[in-house]
Amino acid sequence: MDSTNPPQMNGSEPKQPDVTNKGLRKDTGVKELDAQLGNLFGGYRAEWLGESLFELFTAPTYFPELMTPRPCVLMGGRGTGKTTILRCLSYVGQFALNGQKADSVQSWEFYGMYYRVNTNRMSAFKGPELDARGWQRHFAHYINLELCDSTLQFLAWHQMHCPDAPTLGQDACNAVAASLNLGLVDSLRALSDGVADARLRFEATINNIGDEKGAPGLSMQGAPIDLLFSHISRLPHFRDRKFFFLVDEYENFEDYQQEVVNTLIKHSSGAYTFKIGVRELGFRRRTTLNNNEQLISPSDYVLINIVDKLEGRFPRFAADVCNARLERLHVADPKVIRSVEDLFSELTEDDEAHLLGVSSRTGELMDVLRQEGATSAELAAFEALPPMLGHFLNFWAIGKQTPTLTALRDYMHAPGPWSQRLENYKYAALFTIRRKKRGIRKYYAGWSVFARLAAGNIRYLLELIDTALLAHLRDGNSLSRPIDPKTQTESAATVGRKNLTELEGLSIHGARLTKMLLGLGRIFQVMAAKPEGHTPEANQFEVRDDADDVGMMKAAEVDDLLRGAVMHLALLRFTGTKPQDESNTKAYDYMVHPIFAPLFEFSYRRKRKISLSAEDVLDVVTNPNQAIGRVLEQQHRDMTDAPIPEQLRLFEGFYAGGA
Repeated sequence: MDSTNPPQMNGSEPKQPDVTNKGLRKDTGVKELDAQLGNLFGGYRAEWLGESLFELFTAPTYFPELMTPRPCVLMGGRGTGKTTILRCLSYVGQFALNGQKADSVQSWEFYGMYYRVNTNRMSAFKGPELDARGWQRHFAHYINLELCDSTLQFLAWHQMHCPDAPTLGQDACNAVAASLNLGLVDSLRALSDGVADARLRFEATINNIGDEKGAPGLSMQGAPIDLLFSHISRLPHFRDRKFFFLVDEYENFEDYQQEVVNTLIKHSSGAYTFKIGVRELGFRRRTTLNNNEQLISPSDYVLINIVDKLEGRFPRFAADVCNARLERLHVADPKVIRSVEDLFSELTEDDEAHLLGVSSRTGELMDVLRQEGATSAELAAFEALPPMLGHFLNFWAIGKQTPTLTALRDYMHAPGPWSQRLENYKYAALFTIRRKKRGIRKYYAGWSVFARLAAGNIRYLLELIDTALLAHLRDGNSLSRPIDPKTQTESAATVGRKNLTELEGLSIHGARLTKMLLGLGRIFQVMAAKPEGHTPEANQFEVRDDADDVGMMKAAEVDDLLRGAVMHLALLRFTGTKPQDESNTKAYDYMVHPIFAPLFEFSYRRKRKISLSAEDVLDVVTNPNQAIGRVLEQQHRDMTDAPIPEQLRLFEGFYAGGA
């Protein structure tokens, strides 16, 4: 990357965007376009979009699977769209998606109540003030209040839009109030107000539970919810209708709290069910309050892994999402490109080799051949070869530890096998063209490449698109011409660096995750820069089972670190060759998330793996310089002639050994 024109960091959190079309002038000025693009693509998180979330919603192929009456667990990393999907399943979302037509509400097949698990509130239900059973009972009552409150808010909303529909009578409301230990009520409004007030008072009580003389009245777990829905299902307009509790960020529950909610899921009545949004490895407990009873897929719930569901379909789905946003641009230029596939044009490997300057290698290699005793006919033959093929002959010769002239003569004698060799190793050879030079040493450009970098994560993809589009405009270009590969590559590195630096604030493991990623990224970067004679594109690792590896405490530390890395998208994990056991991290293969590949300069493609010990993984964090050197030595490489990429200069202190 050209140090005279470093990529711009975009680490600041954008303001909540307003992407409505009202008031936007048809102006092609850069500032106006910046604002529009920021509104359309800068809202990486569903929480930032407000009601505009529904206007920009594109349904994924698995969306209908969530509309069935069976409990569902929607699993995916942050940014994979869980919140968007669950909010669009809610009654507020369905109302927006159906054109806000009040007369259609009673014909809906399902009604969803969205509930986001708040860490601040969940963490209040632990401490020395109560024993485990006491906290469990108090939390169960709180969940009763929360879910009843959400349901009553829906009933009030429904009554507002369907005023002629009958609602719960006084007897039903009193029964629910009694179940929650509330006083007598005379209407649905009074019940709703009473539950909301009871929830607020209970939160205040929990916050001061150690100072309270009298314990609050608690309800039986699940009983008020079942009772409320038994009355709702008797109303004529709700017969045969499905009700969903849409619980987002399930990982924010404490372990025992997951067991409480699991029990509700396991024993929920036929009138309602649960749709859960959770990060990978965030579904930590599958048992209910009965230790002999577990939630098992598919008998108890349907597991929908977002990345698996979108595998092979993500580029098309993501293109639909982005193109719908480009269509909303208000610009006067009729030549504006409104297709991300056309804006982010692809580079062939030969085109990329040309941009990397492979032609300049011909002269250097001619000198090498002369020194090795090539004849004038052989030199002429080499000079006539396509530059990439000539570079590859040298690449192959280095790997075989033979003269380049030997490879040339073999090619001249029997060119056939070389076509397949070139096809197999061409991508790996691209990393060697500018190995010791400044500037871009590998391009990351093209719609398919950006989709692969995002790895099924729509938030990452929007961030890549937003960063590249803004850089394109600020360089004086218009949206009527494609974004050049240099801008795409620099933007991709910027996004990778931003997400790397943000890791530190994501969890209690953040600083360690950042260091682990820096260490692993450097290892795979050096391996990519020195692929000759090795298996190409090694960018995954397994943690091997060494009998004398480390003590149990260190092994548990590695497990904890890897789990945090997967949950926060520092790493991706895949089922390994060993028997699958979700509790055993050694049953999986791991890969640095592709979003970081342009930052470190290695392959984003899922290919081959190396084997690391648990001690290697820990030492990469605590003693990076020695650990990186040791792992590279195990892979028969070293850091000689492998300078740190310019976009990583910020972290030189870490690589010098300052963990």
